[in-house]
Amino acid sequence: MDPPLPIDGVLPPDLAGTLVRIGPGATSRGALHAIELRDGAAVSYLSGASDADANVFWHAGSLLALAESGLPERFSRQLQPETFDGGLTSPIASHAHRDPNSDGRVLFSVEAGEETPSPSLRVGEWDRGGALVHFLEVGLERASWHHDLGVTRSQLAFFESPTALAYDLADEAVAVPYRFTPGEPTMIATVRRDGDGTDVRRHLVDPALVTHMVGAFDRPDPASVVLYVVRYPVPEAGQPFDFDAPVVGPAGIGRSRIGGGLGTLERWDVGTDAVEQSVVDERHVEYVSIDPTLEGRAFRHAYGVEVAQGAPGSGHDETSEVDALGLVQFDLGRDQVRRWSPGPYQEVSEPLFVRAADGTADDEGWLLVIVDDHTRSASDLYVLDASSFGRRAPEAVIHLPASLPFLSHGTWVGAERYR
Repeated sequence: MDPPLPIDGVLPPDLAGTLVRIGPGATSRGALHAIELRDGAAVSYLSGASDADANVFWHAGSLLALAESGLPERFSRQLQPETFDGGLTSPIASHAHRDPNSDGRVLFSVEAGEETPSPSLRVGEWDRGGALVHFLEVGLERASWHHDLGVTRSQLAFFESPTALAYDLADEAVAVPYRFTPGEPTMIATVRRDGDGTDVRRHLVDPALVTHMVGAFDRPDPASVVLYVVRYPVPEAGQPFDFDAPVVGPAGIGRSRIGGGLGTLERWDVGTDAVEQSVVDERHVEYVSIDPTLEGRAFRHAYGVEVAQGAPGSGHDETSEVDALGLVQFDLGRDQVRRWSPGPYQEVSEPLFVRAADGTADDEGWLLVIVDDHTRSASDLYVLDASSFGRRAPEAVIHLPASLPFLSHGTWVGAERYR
């Protein structure tokens, strides 16, 4: 057995589980990286090749890793490949959501109209054991890019952007084979989860593109939801813009400017007759997330990566157009934003919140974030106290035996789920 990883500081003793991150692979498009924390130590680090380069989540006793579109790859917690038998036959998108009612999973895909008379959104719900318990199909206005959707206790919310599938980009294996289509309408739509997909309410909104649905929850009045989204501008006809380029550059979401700009966090109140949009904060952010136990429910705090347009040569990846400056904590109850940065030449990745064993609120716990040190081509796992975010030093810094530049999403699997 390998010795524990070196640590500066003290690891919280109640932090027991495995952090799994999508990261670059040496010989594959993506890779999985797993760090197990137990008994106040980082007891192991594992990595394994995978074609998945977008997301990973734990369900029914296994890890499921996703590309932007395709069937999941299944792995054990030790990153050993397993046979996927989840009943899926068509590719799914790279975001899976926790069912707030059952602790199951909600997955979705978009059929571009090749197998059906028109484009459609397909949504499946799996129970905790991995069995499909509900399926619905929603007709779409067009086959635009759907990267994420919102899931509440009763509703699904999806976004139709001014984008279109580009078959030539798909033939070239571009990760996001879509182009902007200036002039097409932008809509947010809701549909009941327990229905057959026909009761869709659509609302026109200002031209935009949404990458991530940060959080979603029901309002007291029927069919009304609150959404927090990362919103980008979209180019308009006549602008000096390369409309032949894909929506997302080769460096990926969070490392590419989208529509010529960067994302901001917005709140959308989607009612039965109208949508009220408001900017939470003007700074640019990506990979904003919440306490995962509050998916589909009201929440107060959100955590994300603050980004800015990158300077040439400022990062590891020469295709990157964006610098990750540090982390931000949004206190939506007090309308406050706090910031934390590990220092010069240190690049943060998506933060993951883990609630403390005795925590009762979504800032009573720990933020786990991989920080890539450009000065020594190595990475560290930082553990921050979310309740004192930005006001005290990290609780612990775990030194990893590899460099994990910012790529995409990760997940935390509490030890109680696999013991």
